[in-house]
Amino acid sequence: ADTFRTAVAHILINRDGPALQPGPRRYARSWIRDGVTMGAALLRAGCTGEVRDYVRWYAGHQTPDGIVPCCVDREGPDWLAEYDSQGELIHAVMEYFRFTGDRAFLAEMWPAVSRSVDRIEALRSRRLTAEFQTPERRACYGLLPESVSHEGYLAHPVHAYWDDFWALRGLKDAAAMAEILGDEPRRARLVVLRDSFRETLQASIIATMIDRDVDYIPASVELADIDPAATAHAIALLDEAQALPAAAIEQTFDEYLAHFRKRRSGEIDWSSYSPYEIRIVGALIRLGRRDAAFELAQFFLGDRRPLAWNQWPEIAWRDPRSPGHIGDMPHTWVAAEFALAFRSMLAFERETDQALVVAAGVPAGWLEGEAGVRVDGLPTWYGTLGLAMRRAGDGVEMDLTLTGNVLPPGGVVVRPPGDVPLRAVVVNGRPITRFTAAQATVEELPAKVRLIR
Repeated sequence: ADTFRTAVAHILINRDGPALQPGPRRYARSWIRDGVTMGAALLRAGCTGEVRDYVRWYAGHQTPDGIVPCCVDREGPDWLAEYDSQGELIHAVMEYFRFTGDRAFLAEMWPAVSRSVDRIEALRSRRLTAEFQTPERRACYGLLPESVSHEGYLAHPVHAYWDDFWALRGLKDAAAMAEILGDEPRRARLVVLRDSFRETLQASIIATMIDRDVDYIPASVELADIDPAATAHAIALLDEAQALPAAAIEQTFDEYLAHFRKRRSGEIDWSSYSPYEIRIVGALIRLGRRDAAFELAQFFLGDRRPLAWNQWPEIAWRDPRSPGHIGDMPHTWVAAEFALAFRSMLAFERETDQALVVAAGVPAGWLEGEAGVRVDGLPTWYGTLGLAMRRAGDGVEMDLTLTGNVLPPGGVVVRPPGDVPLRAVVVNGRPITRFTAAQATVEELPAKVRLIR
């Protein structure tokens, strides 16, 4: 909790006017991909005005034909060919609306959103030609073109699925905005574009897996490389697990965890890693892998540098005194990833059924003692949540109190820790039937919940 507060403070401290910046020195520039993640963390900490000002400022650098620069600094925009920017700007607009309900701001940003959509569609049209329907190029059909949005691809641009997931996220959010604003012609067209893009993205991923004989989620067409941190972003922040083969998702994180454990134990030689891996915590929570998520969270907390400063560099060296590149400290994109991961342990929004999932990352040990776990005034898409959870007596039963003005259409889904199946759930003194062995759905607030095993 202290590190969460420090992470948010560091994001605010690194601001330059409205610009959200990942660092105070080497990275005293504003990248939209960094900013949208830092904005997501700020919104979940109740800092909304800073996100509004950032989005409005960044959108002012968009070109008339919809190009959103990858980066802006005091010298102006950077026009490097990075194709995630349009989807990120759209998502930042919609995330701000989800936490504030500010329809006037949504209407103000709608022209910039529409131009971003047009840019995504124009980029995609380059890969909808007959050339990309041949067996040799089929995996690129319907995607965005090659780019260098990912640092690892700077030497050679590739068709990076990172860009495509951000484009899909943007199209989803733009369709939702059109419905809110009553722009029915635009909404109908966006729904078709969104669904078509998702279909070709899924087909591309499967084609790449088959062509390159891999059983994990590839990060790009050309390299078929494994990048669990990038895949985690698609799951944890972009909520696109349904666009990915389930078995390949599990294999991606199985391979990551096996490598992580060997690295931690010293079984393999290594020199450095990037704490961006923190975002994998949130993905594992959404996949129901609570123990592995907490295992990672404990490691990353133990590797803060310096420990008492509640911060991480961009690159963490095995020997902290190594004379190597560390980026900036505090590196507030990494800080934002921690804030989002920690918040996911307590609660996350599940877009598929418009539910708020709570306690899915809470380890059993946090419920020991009289206090248990308590959160007050937690901002969500659906309102403000209060949560208090503790063990009931000496057994495996738990008491949960839910308060606040939040009541999502899909209810509050409670996933308590523990391996013993739920036998009964009582809400405000009455038994309910909407529960399984692992979770219960609460449809009224305030609620006093007894989880019986």
